[in-house]
Amino acid sequence: MLRIKLDDEKVTGLKRAQQRRKKQLMTLRIAEIMLLILICGAIWLGIRHFTQPKVTKMITAPALIIRQAPNSSKAVATVKSGTEVGYLSTKNGWDKVSYDGKVGWLPTWLIKSTYDATKATNRLAEQTIVIDAGHGGVDSGALANNGNYEKKYTLQMALALKNQLASSHARVIMTRSGDQTVALASRPKLANKRGASLFISFHFDSTPVANTASGFTTYYYHKASKSLARTLSQSLNPLTLDNRGIDYGNFQVIRDSTMPAVLLEMGYINDYTDYQYISSSSYQQQVAQLVYKGLENYTTN
Repeated sequence: MLRIKLDDEKVTGLKRAQQRRKKQLMTLRIAEIMLLILICGAIWLGIRHFTQPKVTKMITAPALIIRQAPNSSKAVATVKSGTEVGYLSTKNGWDKVSYDGKVGWLPTWLIKSTYDATKATNRLAEQTIVIDAGHGGVDSGALANNGNYEKKYTLQMALALKNQLASSHARVIMTRSGDQTVALASRPKLANKRGASLFISFHFDSTPVANTASGFTTYYYHKASKSLARTLSQSLNPLTLDNRGIDYGNFQVIRDSTMPAVLLEMGYINDYTDYQYISSSSYQQQVAQLVYKGLENYTTN
């Protein structure tokens, strides 16, 4: 009987030891889980600390569309006046922002503007347009029959377009705004560096023998620019001068541009009839208005 009693006590002791072991293991596992939760929480807080924007910007424009990328047509979200967005970085005139858990891009120049993207039928306001007045400074360009320089009229036409675009909210950059010398290579380089979405260069044609050619031509180099060339050419049809259509042109300013780019030869400067138009303020204004209309069509939503 004593032996049986001792055996029972031994079994009971073993069971109690096993139970204590189980409790210890359970306690250890709970501690490990709690530690893992704490580590994960610390990591999440660290990531949130470094990824959450420390700077915010207030939208004062009536409404803007956050885009997937600069110059993209893909919308991420719409933000209205009074909305606060997180500021992350700036690139080529666009702000990278966060809003409602989403990340996208806004045109910096529109954030405090009066532009309402919800009422727009095109994306012209979101474009960065480089306008290139051909020649300038020591480079006079072609000569009119009366000795006037091409550089004078390319600048006048470029400025007319710039003024026309003022109401569009578009970001406009000039390769020159006066009679200064600007190297050919630096013109597309400027457009590429500033993240331009469109490039337009103004020139005037000339022939070896005066008064033997007339009309205007729209040139493109890259295939991606052909659509822009076609659209602008069609928009210029109301002009009195003959539209000679679009053509491929191996010109450095459009060849070295990485965005859609065209070169507009808006008449023959050494043709008597064409020159009357080229030197006319009304013709320059009409060209600017029609190019503006063409850009609206090209950027239609």
